Amino acid sequence: MCSSQRTTRTARVISCRRRYSPALIVAFLLFPILVSCGGKKRPPPLPPQTQAPAGKTEKRPSEKLPSEKRPAEATATAPRIRLLLRDNFSALTVKGSSLSSLIVVRADGKRIVLRNGEGESSRVVGNGSGFRLEPADKAKPLVVDGSAFRGSIEVFLNPLSVPVAVNELDLEEYLRGTVPNELHPSRFPQLEALKAQTVAARTFAFYHLGFNVRRGFDVYADERSQVYSGVKAEHSLTDQAIADTRGIIATYDNRPILALYSSTCGGKTESYAGMFQKDLPYLKGGVDCSDEMSPYHSWQMKCLGSKIETALNRTSQFGRLRKIEPVKKGVSGRTIEMKVSGSKRDVLLKGNQVRLTLGVRSNLILDLETEKDRKGNITEVSVKGKGWGHGVGLCQFGAVELARKGYNYERILKHYYQDIDLKRNR
Repeated sequence: MCSSQRTTRTARVISCRRRYSPALIVAFLLFPILVSCGGKKRPPPLPPQTQAPAGKTEKRPSEKLPSEKRPAEATATAPRIRLLLRDNFSALTVKGSSLSSLIVVRADGKRIVLRNGEGESSRVVGNGSGFRLEPADKAKPLVVDGSAFRGSIEVFLNPLSVPVAVNELDLEEYLRGTVPNELHPSRFPQLEALKAQTVAARTFAFYHLGFNVRRGFDVYADERSQVYSGVKAEHSLTDQAIADTRGIIATYDNRPILALYSSTCGGKTESYAGMFQKDLPYLKGGVDCSDEMSPYHSWQMKCLGSKIETALNRTSQFGRLRKIEPVKKGVSGRTIEMKVSGSKRDVLLKGNQVRLTLGVRSNLILDLETEKDRKGNITEVSVKGKGWGHGVGLCQFGAVELARKGYNYERILKHYYQDIDLKRNR
């Protein structure tokens, strides 16, 4: 139930009960919602690849990691999802809202100023308040800074007085702007692989609903969660994959799984425990990947010792890099423990820390050689390895190859995630 009252000549402000807890609503999520205008007439108003092109700076694959929170029951109705589009901005524009054809939002100190296309001030809000903008035409998405997004846009100051823009929309529509970024349909047109990727992405999103509720959103729109870029990413093939699997998520013990995935596993998947030091029964690893077609199945890299030192000195008084020694391997052959010795102290790297600290594509290290200066400090590390990413869960190149071999999406998912069920969420 919503109640409304007239507050200005140009806008109606509506307060609605959010789906979050009452305490949090009182804190900052009860926003005045601008949905209509009157008075003076207003003036008229390629998706990224999953691999880096040869010869260009590589873009690191996203890290799909959860917060420590038990996921929601899988039998709940498929929800809407809230994505962090922008934060800490000074200005942004929104076109096509019911308030005005053009809205300019400016963050000025500890307040947000909303102006229409004529420069008139429609509303000014302080900490804990904000605006909800709905499209004037439901068939035409809102356009934020030149990019179109389905659903509504909320702009508010969070409890730290940081300006934030959040996109709220149906989870299935969210997938339309996400799945093509994670497995591009023009490059990988195998429908069953796209369906498997869709179910993994849907499950990952469902698992993380409410994880950032205190900040007013569910997931990030970038590599911190899954890459979402709105309408410009949408593609007919992934739209078909989404429609064909509508509402289906992967579950274990009747709860959505943490559906991790990575580009290239390098032969076998790794266990969640090996990479992230916590056991998950459906991520035991040791699964054949069938990813030999990936350009990153095998690779060679050189890493500067100074960059490794910088990474280690951020968290401790490590000093100069003197020695690198693999200690323990996981079920895939990945180095899941590595001892690095410095001039001031030694550090034991575990799981995903290994590849992130060294700056390599994967922990699956086949050979490692070092070069030292006259003082015994490591200046360069030469690494031969396999795979790209953490190697836990679904292997994207492997999923494509399995689809080529005739696997359907259910069989692909159950190949990579052990003992799961697939359930339609609505």
